[in-house]
Amino acid sequence: MDIGTVSTLNPAMVLLIAAFAAPAIVSIIGALRPAWVPSASILTTAIAFVVALWTFTQPNSVVEVSWAPTWHLMFHLELDGLARMYALLATGIGLFVVVYASRYIPLHLHHGHRAEGEQIRFFGFLLLFMAAMVGLVMSQDMILIFLFWDLTAVASYFLIGFDRMEEESRSSAQMAMLVTGITAVLVLIGAVVLDYEYGTFSLPEIIAEGELRGHASLALFLIMLGALAKSAQVPMHFWLPRAMAAPTPVSAYLHSAAMVAAGVFLIGRFYPLIAMDDDLLLLLQVIGYASMLVGGIIALTRNVLKQILAYSTISQYGYVVFMFGMGGKYGVAGATFYVLAHALVKSALFLTAGAVTRSE
Repeated sequence: MDIGTVSTLNPAMVLLIAAFAAPAIVSIIGALRPAWVPSASILTTAIAFVVALWTFTQPNSVVEVSWAPTWHLMFHLELDGLARMYALLATGIGLFVVVYASRYIPLHLHHGHRAEGEQIRFFGFLLLFMAAMVGLVMSQDMILIFLFWDLTAVASYFLIGFDRMEEESRSSAQMAMLVTGITAVLVLIGAVVLDYEYGTFSLPEIIAEGELRGHASLALFLIMLGALAKSAQVPMHFWLPRAMAAPTPVSAYLHSAAMVAAGVFLIGRFYPLIAMDDDLLLLLQVIGYASMLVGGIIALTRNVLKQILAYSTISQYGYVVFMFGMGGKYGVAGATFYVLAHALVKSALFLTAGAVTRSE
């Protein structure tokens, strides 16, 4: 679809604009009236959430614009069922977290004797992460997927390290950035290998081929490693418990409904190709089972609420990965349902843990 034929009410573009307008508007308002930042964040996130709901009443929409034809690069967005679900998850859980953070962050800054203006940085990066997540789930060009994927890593770095005067926060943010950043390179390498084998970065075109060519299995293996690291799966799980040094709203959003969900989303997006290789499916089963076991056992040894929930997240996403490895429509449906159920329950648990901790 050429850009000239894209309707001004194209649901995919409306959703993307609404998502990226949120951090931009909040930053502008924050520069003028820092005290208005929480309210502006709630309003802009609510608008993005309403738009995400509205897309469920609209047909599938596509935006496809060539922006580097020599390199086979397209600005290709598609609002399909998978994209709608994850966009609703990112904006819906995001709205509840922002409402919670509107009271939590001012108190957090007050107790730390920090300036009110630091709210701008917190809410700006939180909404930027939400926008990057929305862009990621709609992307169909592998380079575009990588760009949004990396944008989530950058936003999460600043959110995890929000209490930058504390050594634990700085080191935790650096570790999360190193693990997710280095493995993101594997995703890029995998995309380049697939382009070499198929002559395109368009994921739908590659899936339509219906077969794995040449080194496609190796490329998918590299992409899977990047996705599993993002979802904190064994053996790359160690960064998530340390990331609990972040303020509670960050843990509730990134580490239960957004950042770790991005990893399993990527597996879901590439799943039609992964399902063609039995060895890759077996690997998902092994890693999923190991994560279930390791995360669950270590969670039993912790006595700090957020640490228990962090290891529980590793374990619970192990179930999701294992179900993807099982294959078939029931495995995929089970994994998808589990992501939704986990996001709703675990975000609420994190917010409750924050309230309990703050009241001590």
